This record gives sequence, structure tokens and C-alpha cells, in this order.
Amino acid sequence: MPASLTVSQDRPPLATLARIMELAAVFACLVLFTEGLLPRLFASEENPDSAFLRLLWLPVYGLVGLGCLFKFRAVLHATMRLPFLMLILALACLSWLWSIDPAVTERRAIAIAATTAAGLFLAVRYDWRTLLRMLGAVWLFLGVISFAAGIVVPAFAVMDDIHVGAWRGLWWEKNAMGGHMARAAFLMAFLALMDRPWRLIWAGGIVLCTALVVLSTSKTALLGLLTGFAVLGAAVWMRRGIVSTLSLIWLGAILTGVIGLVLIVNPALFFEVLGRDATLTGRTDIWTALFDAIGARPWFGYGYAAFWGADSQPAYMVRLATEWAVPTAHNGWIETALSIGLVGLVGLALNFLLMIARSAWLAVTDWTGIYALGMCAQFLLFSISESIALQQNTIVWVTYVAIAAKVAVTVREKTLASRRMPAPGSVSAIGRKRFARPVRRPGLVRTR
Repeated sequence: MPASLTVSQDRPPLATLARIMELAAVFACLVLFTEGLLPRLFASEENPDSAFLRLLWLPVYGLVGLGCLFKFRAVLHATMRLPFLMLILALACLSWLWSIDPAVTERRAIAIAATTAAGLFLAVRYDWRTLLRMLGAVWLFLGVISFAAGIVVPAFAVMDDIHVGAWRGLWWEKNAMGGHMARAAFLMAFLALMDRPWRLIWAGGIVLCTALVVLSTSKTALLGLLTGFAVLGAAVWMRRGIVSTLSLIWLGAILTGVIGLVLIVNPALFFEVLGRDATLTGRTDIWTALFDAIGARPWFGYGYAAFWGADSQPAYMVRLATEWAVPTAHNGWIETALSIGLVGLVGLALNFLLMIARSAWLAVTDWTGIYALGMCAQFLLFSISESIALQQNTIVWVTYVAIAAKVAVTVREKTLASRRMPAPGSVSAIGRKRFARPVRRPGLVRTR
């Protein structure tokens, strides 16, 4: 049994029970955040925001609020390390003041605040090992159910209308399952590399999630899967030494130049290799129409989650221009600009860049920084074609906030620890060196 989930023999029975109940509640809430199964059972694809699901979220928000109160000081310290994230959250919550649909914005602003708080709670409540194991267990659970559903109930888990034969698992659409399983496969690959006690379980998870990505037939998901694996492979290779690091950087520069040259000279060839058309399945037409909508209200947008309302005049004009019922921007960055304007878009970009910088700094000495970099790479890739940024009640945003906060807190702790270390030649430093433990191979340690 992993140490992080094993209760000490000296722990009182009530404390043991409380710990088990807490982990079970977190697991259940994360499953709900994945948006799998329940929306299929109690809502429709045309109207996913059912009254029953709204009521179902209330106890989740209550548990998140209690958890944040329990870890109030730690949550407060984490928010202070994420100024740009707090900026866009504040804009989302205040945007009902200028929203074109204040009722929708007010309701969904509460939801995005609770979703963000859930990520902050996970970051300050659990160490790296427990957090990543919990996320891995959630995705392994859903992957098993999705695969079983595809075998036992194909009418439910396999598409038979637009993309005949493509697996969608517990979600409405194949791209949703493909994206989730691509992120899950990367997480399990990281855990298989670093978490020795559960290595066989995570290895099985890699095979399962990779198979589901392939069965989804989603090209973006397949590219996201390869991106995650490439980050891990690059990290392992660069750990071999300076020569390996320089050779990989040189190879990366060459590949980037070749891809850039192909995009300039023959962009159709690039998209043909990816199995996509140059419009990214009509997405560029949507984005062209949305740029005009952003230009009409550039600074603070139309209000959080208000643009695509049933009675929205701007959304009607976009649908009229594209000649189909566009449901979202199919781009996380454009979606953010529609909701909270260019001010919010800049805030999201600055938060993302700050997270990359911190993750790169952490990756030099800690493998958790490698996972954070891979997660950022996948987030950027999927956000180009899907509206996954700043979305309420989604595990993608919960995970993004949790890792951003975890990285920020870890970097802060390592920085303070390095400042407290004595000078190399001091008596204290000599004593530490003499009695220091031998360095072990890299592993997923229980660092906060």
C-alpha cells in the first residue's frame, strides 16, 4: 500500500475513518468535475445545463467551501502567489455588472469561483504524490468504465451519427473523451516513471488510455498524447548530461525550423499530415466572425459565459455568418476574450507564462516540474481548438489551477529553503555534508 494512502498504526480509528471519508469525497467530486456520464443521463447535448445537475453541484460547492475554510491560511498564501489568476477570476465574478445576460453570468461566476477554489484546495491540502495519485485514480476509474461501456453498451459509448464508429465513452462527443484520455495517459506515464509502488497499475493505465485515444479517432487528442510523451522522453534524455541536453535542443530547433518552413511554403501539406483541413474543421471561419464580435466590446467582453446564450444577439450574428449553430468559440483564448475581454485575455496569458517559467525552474531539480511543463504543453495545444480555459465545473480547469498553485507554492518553499542554507565553507555546512544521506534515484516524493 502506498505510503501516502496508508494510515499510521498510531493514528486513532476516528482519524483513520475521517481520512478515508475525505479521500472518498474528493474522489467523488473529481469524478463529477470530469462531466462524464451524469450529463448524458440527466441532460441533453443541446441543453447540458439541466436543473437537476445544478442542484447536484450545490453539495460539491459546499464541500469545497468547507475545505477552503479548513485550510484558509494556506489557500490565502497560494492565491497571493497567483496574482494574474486572481485577476481573471475577479473579472469573471464582477462581469455581471456589464454582462449582456446578468442572470447567467452571476450563476456561472459562482460556479467558476467554486471550481477555482477546488483546485486551490487540492494544491494546499495534499502533497504532490497524493495529488497526482488521486487524479490518476480518477482517470483510471473513468477509463475502465468508458472501455467497458464501449464493449457492453456500444450504442451509448460509440458514435453512430456524425463520426460513425468513433468512441466517445461517457461523454457527448469523441473529442471530449480523446482529450481527457490523452491528458490521463500523460499523467499515468509520469506516475509509471516516478511512482514505483504502483508502477504496474499506471503502466496498465497508459495502455488503456492510449487505446481509448486511438478509438476516439481524434487527431488533436493523438497529437496531445504524443506531446505529453515527448515531454517525458525529452526530460529523461536531458538527464543524461549536458551533451544530451544540447543535442536535444539542437534537434528541437531544427524540427521547429522545418515545421515553420512547411507552414510558410506549403501549409496544406502540414494539415494533410495531421489529417485536418486548413480551416481546422471550420474553426477558422468561426474565429474570423468572433474577432469582429470581440472588436465590438474589446476591453471587458460580454460578461462571463454570457455570449452564447439562447437570446444573445452577438451569438446570433456569428451563427448567421457561419451558417450553423455554433455552440462555443472552439478556442480557449478567444472564449476568454469574449467573456472578460482583452484585459482578461492578457491576464490568462501572463498567468500561463508565469506558470511555465516556474515549472521550468522547478524542473531543474524536481521531476514534478517536468509534469507541470507537460501539462502546460497539453493545455496550450487543446486550448487552441477547444474552449477549456476558465470553464466552470470542469476537471481541466481544476487541474490547471491545482498544478499552477502547487508549482507556485513549491517554488516559494524551495527558494526560502535555499536562502536559509549556510555558506559552503561554514561549520554548519560542513556538518550537514558529513551527515547528509546519500542521494537516491529520482522518485515522486511527498513534497508540498
